[in-house]
Amino acid sequence: MYELPVRGETLAEQIYRQLATEILSGSFAPLDRINIRQHADEIGVSVTPVREAVQRLVSEGVLDATDKNTILVPERNEPEIQEIFDIRRRLEGDMAATAAPLLDESDDVFLKKTHGSYLDALDAEDYKTALRLNSLFHFRIYKRADLPLRLKIAESLWLRIGPTLRHMYPTLQRDRTDHRRHEIIIECAARRDPVSLRTAVIGDLNSSQLALNRYVGDQTGEHRRSPSPRRMR
Repeated sequence: MYELPVRGETLAEQIYRQLATEILSGSFAPLDRINIRQHADEIGVSVTPVREAVQRLVSEGVLDATDKNTILVPERNEPEIQEIFDIRRRLEGDMAATAAPLLDESDDVFLKKTHGSYLDALDAEDYKTALRLNSLFHFRIYKRADLPLRLKIAESLWLRIGPTLRHMYPTLQRDRTDHRRHEIIIECAARRDPVSLRTAVIGDLNSSQLALNRYVGDQTGEHRRSPSPRRMR
């Protein structure tokens, strides 16, 4: 989604894309601090473009700014997860249905290959890679719908939930039958059937939300760690 460079983008936009990719793939955990000066030093730029990129992510609701000017990766609660997934079901279901008749054999091959790599990443407990592959799998379909405004909203929602999703995967691993959801999506995409592909995508989102709710439930009553500085790569 954010991995490929865009011609003519500013330094702040490049840094935004880099941070968005890291957030989406779960490089940051909920409650991690974002150190603007540290990141600027690490990539060899001034503080200004990094601050611009971070402020953009704050304005999009991806990061939080506290009263003490601390930038945090937010921790999502169940009501927030419910709202995000309610929107995603409608939005991503519509894009999948629109994309269905526009898919071709190259998409079928990509989906099968990406799903296989996704399962390999889960078997290796490489959840960062699994999360990245999962996003590539879904957005291969959504981009075919050619609905740029909806696509942008969907990307923003994925960014909001990315850090929490990363920590969901060990919980999801306890029920490997959930991965059948991707296989159903592949089958429906190959049939170019809008109705069944919409249903398959929504079913996959339902499974993810259930796993997220289990993860949030597992954290209830546990000691919450204090926010600590996070090295930005």
